[in-house]
Amino acid sequence: MFFKGIRHWAETHPYIFALGLVGVATLLFIPGRDLLGKGHWALLYLLVISVVASVAGSRPSLVAAVAAFLSWDLFFLPPYHTFRLDDPKDWISLGVFLVVGVLIGLTSGRLREREALAVYQEREMALLNRLTGRLLAISEPLEMAEVLCSEIEGVFSPRFIRFHTVDNDGSRVLLFGMKTELEIDPLEEDFLSWIIENCKCVASPATETPLSGPPGGSANFVPHSCVFPSVSRNDVFLPVLSSSRLEGILHVGERRSRKIYRWNEIQILFAASHMAGTFLERNRLDASARQAETLREGDKLKSAIFSSVSHELKTPLSSLTATISALLEGDLPWDPSHIREELDSVSSDLDRLAHSIGSLLDLSRLAAEAWKPDLQWVEPGEVLGGVLFRLDSTGRDRVKVDLPEGLPLIRVDFQQWGRLLMHILENAMSYSPSGSLVTIGAKRSELGLETWISDEGPGIPKAERVMVFEKFFRGSFSGLLPGGTGLGLTIAQEIARVHEGAIRIEDNLPRGTRFVIFLPANHVKEVEV
Repeated sequence: MFFKGIRHWAETHPYIFALGLVGVATLLFIPGRDLLGKGHWALLYLLVISVVASVAGSRPSLVAAVAAFLSWDLFFLPPYHTFRLDDPKDWISLGVFLVVGVLIGLTSGRLREREALAVYQEREMALLNRLTGRLLAISEPLEMAEVLCSEIEGVFSPRFIRFHTVDNDGSRVLLFGMKTELEIDPLEEDFLSWIIENCKCVASPATETPLSGPPGGSANFVPHSCVFPSVSRNDVFLPVLSSSRLEGILHVGERRSRKIYRWNEIQILFAASHMAGTFLERNRLDASARQAETLREGDKLKSAIFSSVSHELKTPLSSLTATISALLEGDLPWDPSHIREELDSVSSDLDRLAHSIGSLLDLSRLAAEAWKPDLQWVEPGEVLGGVLFRLDSTGRDRVKVDLPEGLPLIRVDFQQWGRLLMHILENAMSYSPSGSLVTIGAKRSELGLETWISDEGPGIPKAERVMVFEKFFRGSFSGLLPGGTGLGLTIAQEIARVHEGAIRIEDNLPRGTRFVIFLPANHVKEVEV
């Protein structure tokens, strides 16, 4: 830790470090001045110059070389403490020493700067690679901002980070902040407004070792003092740009160590902000694409609904119109039996019309996600009784109820759950041969309650068992039906979903189909005796 602190101090005060190290070395060398020859001290001073070059860079090493040249002359070449020399050959040694010291300093310093550049580039690539990998796995802007700020915090350790988003109208919203409570800056709002207007990076980087130029070119960089004169800051304001506009602003506070950001470090932050801008633009375009797809699906749904309405409503309406017109014109005999027969036909057409309209209304609530069940504890037999009551006498005669005693209570919406059973029951009765039975049963299991409705119809091919729950889909045997909207099973599945249940289709051996409605255990409880 001690040597790390010394190194940090040397990097922030390189010239003082160079002079100080030569001075300390001279104080240590003077007591042993008579132990070694004149040339040996030159070698030790070359070692000091190498240390300065490797820690502080090439320019401080030049200062160290000149200081060592003067120290060797003053303290180790007679006469001491003067610049005169007794031996003229020592001038040659001093000249060679100065040249060699400068060469060693420049070489070692450049090697250090190249090493520093490689380290910075490695940090840049590591940061950007991590960001690229993590940004590909997320989809929300808030999560992106959190990932970006956490990566920057891990590399640069700033006092705070703020990520603002900017709308088309220039309004700004703080999307995410890290340790923002540590900094209250009255000028921040002014800087943010300036960046929204000019879309340029604002920073005051260290200039001792400019390893790279301003981020995005000098035209896109402005120091703090050019925005507000007499302002001295160490934080960085970065515009988050995409290919089309300003997406946001990344504000990175000064480091906790108070070390000033260098050009190459601002370059890393600038590249990270561009990645964030690309992410926000991609997210916005994806949202627009999803919205467009939703509109296309909505148009398709409307077309399907209009097609269904034109067929399912027009047929009973035409029949009603023809029957009523015939009765009004008086062409038919007005005997009670004939009038009753015509009224029965009108009643059947009205029932069919009401069923179609009810299915379309259920579909509209389904599409609007308006299924909000009023859950209550009821007996399964009570719900089934309400379903059978709505059937005519012929339909009730075709239903066989096989419910065991002691079934638990179920937590459902009475009306919706009855509608689910009615849709599946009507589907089973429609596809079953005339006069055949449709069986309704139930059983308790460890996972919940299963209710099944089985018929003796032609069955559903396995390839169609998923598609039958899609809107307006009618299977291979739909020709058996005189009509239908193709919405009954879709509505039934949606009702099961909002009750946290599910519907599956099985074969009913030896012939037919079995619909199994599952209700989970949290919607089932035993009857208290």
